[in-house]
Amino acid sequence: MINPIRFTGMASNMDTDKLISDLMKVERQPVNKLKQQKQTLMWQREDYRNMNSMMSSFREVAKNLRFSTTFNKLTATSSNSSVISANASSSAASGSYVVKVDALATSSTNIGDALPVPLDLKATGLTQGEFKIAGRTFEIKADSTRESIMNEVNKANIGVRMSFDSINGRFTLASSSTGASSSFAIDDSSGVLEGNFKLKAANTKVGQDAKVMLNGVSMEMSNNSFEFNGVKFDLKGVSAAEVNVSVTRDTQDLTGRIKDFVNKYNELVDKIQAETTERPNRKYYPLSDEEKQSMTEKQVDLWESKAKTGLMYGDDILKGAMSELRQSLISGVTGITGPINSLDDIGITFKSFTKGGSTKELGKISLDEQKLQDAVNSNPNAVMELFTKSSNLDKTDPNRRLEMGYGERLYESLSKSIDKISKKIGLSVLSDAVDNSIVGKRIYEMNKKMDSLERRADLAEKRYYKQFTAMEKAMQKLNSQGSWLSQQLGQG
Repeated sequence: MINPIRFTGMASNMDTDKLISDLMKVERQPVNKLKQQKQTLMWQREDYRNMNSMMSSFREVAKNLRFSTTFNKLTATSSNSSVISANASSSAASGSYVVKVDALATSSTNIGDALPVPLDLKATGLTQGEFKIAGRTFEIKADSTRESIMNEVNKANIGVRMSFDSINGRFTLASSSTGASSSFAIDDSSGVLEGNFKLKAANTKVGQDAKVMLNGVSMEMSNNSFEFNGVKFDLKGVSAAEVNVSVTRDTQDLTGRIKDFVNKYNELVDKIQAETTERPNRKYYPLSDEEKQSMTEKQVDLWESKAKTGLMYGDDILKGAMSELRQSLISGVTGITGPINSLDDIGITFKSFTKGGSTKELGKISLDEQKLQDAVNSNPNAVMELFTKSSNLDKTDPNRRLEMGYGERLYESLSKSIDKISKKIGLSVLSDAVDNSIVGKRIYEMNKKMDSLERRADLAEKRYYKQFTAMEKAMQKLNSQGSWLSQQLGQG
């Protein structure tokens, strides 16, 4: 479309562009207000997303506390780790083992005679011919080098590796596996292997099996590691003395996980309290593009940091999440026999208000580490049940929650809060995403309304220019008539 010709102040000497620009500022006020509301909503969406991320992180901690494997982690300790090291899997059981290593499993090897050093491995001119290792044929050609033949052997996947000792000038063949069954045959009827590499077929030494006594029982194996009752033993050396391996519950790992749970809980409470109690600063609002242009980047950042404060003030979802978390921990677990059935029994208590103290500490929990360690050492199974116990009651039964362990309760509560936030803001990483979430639908409606207002403003601007152009034409005509009259009167 061709834009109409605009007469801007030619006859009236008025700055009509400036006048229309000022008029349009008024016309665009509804659009700018909606843009500010949309920006505020996008900032809120980002805050919700950050809270969801923090809740999800804490939910992972709670998730681990739901499973007995977290509490049943075992550690294996060797009295001589230079001879034997051990690792306990989740299927292992507490106990002790007496191990004596009489021999380590070795690989089959063939060590060649010394060649002159230094030796150029890339040189050609080798004696040509064929040889076999482990049934595979290798050919030395006119352009072959010792390095190329060594690479061919190593890439052949025959379970034998060739290497070169550059210090002593010796080639070596060694089986990839160990034990008596790791032997390999060499066929060098042409003599090229011995001639070029000083490797003699008759010098192959067959590997030996490992020989071990485990709890008085003799064992032989082709490897230097074996598994027994869920414990993996790695043989490192031979010793005339017996080695004791003890498998015990890893109480340090367990107490560390519970301490991490306490810290992560308090961090989340801190964040929720900060977000819901920080009041908004009404003096600051989202800046328009024109306002940003008149400010430095630093001034914009400082302004927007103040404009973003208090966006979650009094938020019902976050306050509800805080209440859910507290309710998850405040009551004991029913159906547990023994002295441990609440967090207080393992040294975890809610912080109480103290005169002169900060109210920010309310809602947090504190940990008596010594009491926790004593409980873990004396009754680890009870501590485990305190977090992992489940309930078979229907979800509508009010007693179901009381029967659930703290790990189960927290995981369920956090999942509810995370779902509520997701329904409000959606799953997109884009702050202005239009989707089926509550915020996404609001942004869609705002976009529609802004488009309508923008079209209305464009029409108003065209109308103003049309009116001012008409005025300019009229004034130009009047000026022309006035000039003509003056000319006629002057002639008379």
